Amino acid sequence: MPTTETYRALDICQDALRKIGVVAGDEEATADEIKSSSRALGRMLKAWQARNYNLWTVSSESIPATTAIEYSFASGRPLDLTSVRVKRNGVETPMMRMTREEYDSLPIKSTTGIPTQFYFNRQRDTATLFVWPVFAAVTAETIEITYIREIEDVDITQQIDIPSEWYDAAIYGLGARLLDDYGINAPQIVARAEEELRLALAFDVEESVYFVGCG
Repeated sequence: MPTTETYRALDICQDALRKIGVVAGDEEATADEIKSSSRALGRMLKAWQARNYNLWTVSSESIPATTAIEYSFASGRPLDLTSVRVKRNGVETPMMRMTREEYDSLPIKSTTGIPTQFYFNRQRDTATLFVWPVFAAVTAETIEITYIREIEDVDITQQIDIPSEWYDAAIYGLGARLLDDYGINAPQIVARAEEELRLALAFDVEESVYFVGCG
């Protein structure tokens, strides 16, 4: 069975430093070089996240319904929610999203019924889901959530939190970011970084399904 080579953040940093000539091909980067490049790698991944270059981080969670107004996430702090549904008797019904202003404007937040709307409150360290109306009683209902998780912080000894198809984009992208730090003029690295990012983005898309009517 084919296997895919995995890269630690350390490997990405080493390869990027070699691509821009800071480290020779047969040498290892110094501890200071690894420390500074790993910080740059972390900033780059967060910048990708801010630009929605993160299709691989789409995940799902099922939360047992309660009669409470708010819910916390077992998965921690999602970056964003793409879909929230109420599941009853095996049937999932989508809920509509509210803004903070719309939720705050609700006169009675404890109104009971089947939840039809939600508000996602994401703070710096926590995230909370508010639903409206709230269940008066529950049996086996659940709140089904599709969300975008945060890209994991860089741990130099751990596998980097990107798919293998993004390894070259990460290596050359990091190399391009490090050029100014070392006073290196290497337009070919910048061009290669842009090309690898373009290729990665072209791969990292969802396919659309089209239904063609007959007759």
